[in-house]
Amino acid sequence: MKRYLSFFLFFLAFTFSLSAAELSDSDSALIYKTLDARLKTRLFETPDEAISFLNNFKSEILNDKDYNSAGKEAKIIFENMIALERYNYMYAKDINSKELKPYIIEQYEKIEAFQKANENQEFSPWFVLSSGDVINSSMQFIPQGTAIKLGLKEKDDYDKVVKKYPSLAFGRINRALWYYFAPAIGGGSKNVAKEDFENAVKNASCNYEKFYSRIYLSQVYFDEGKKEECKKLLSECDEILPGNFYTPFIKILNDNKYSLMYYVINREKVDKKLGL
Repeated sequence: MKRYLSFFLFFLAFTFSLSAAELSDSDSALIYKTLDARLKTRLFETPDEAISFLNNFKSEILNDKDYNSAGKEAKIIFENMIALERYNYMYAKDINSKELKPYIIEQYEKIEAFQKANENQEFSPWFVLSSGDVINSSMQFIPQGTAIKLGLKEKDDYDKVVKKYPSLAFGRINRALWYYFAPAIGGGSKNVAKEDFENAVKNASCNYEKFYSRIYLSQVYFDEGKKEECKKLLSECDEILPGNFYTPFIKILNDNKYSLMYYVINREKVDKKLGL
């Protein structure tokens, strides 16, 4: 979630060609296995446990038939997703960790190198979206001028992904988060975000998409005062991923009159007030 704070500072971005090269069956299988692993991290109570799980998954996937059959772009998508998820737990563990910058910048540089080496390639929406996630988390660590330059295209890129792939829930979720956290003067819109989250709920094709689309929409409803709708969606999340530690945490926030969206940009203040 930290990556979306950067919207307030730079209107951050990363742009790729959106014509979308076709991914193979192995490519797609690798992506969905990775999304499933990312979701399973919510079954661990501590950041250290989640990080250990991700490390083991990354090691084990190297012997997976889909990984070994996948193309280079799909492998970059895989690395983006694992790096981003691990970074989030590193951040959750220690917001001021000196390990955050070199870790996420390393993946940022891999993306840059891949893009430059394939500048005429048509990238898939998964590459655009997963790379955008990593780039957003890197923005606080790169020069402001570079961040501003990259920031000029992000909204357009997400809009293009959604226009070309309107039923891709992952794309809807990413764009919704951009629109939700970006200030109105910079193109943000809570209404567009809500519509995207609702669309993602309807079109989610895997448990990761089903879970997170409901998480975020529940918090939009919470902020709108629709408490019963919020509770219903969180209950559905518990059915999608029984025993997860994320929905109980969100319920604690909600019981104390905070939404997850508010927490994202006020984490230190809320943590201190609630003794988290």
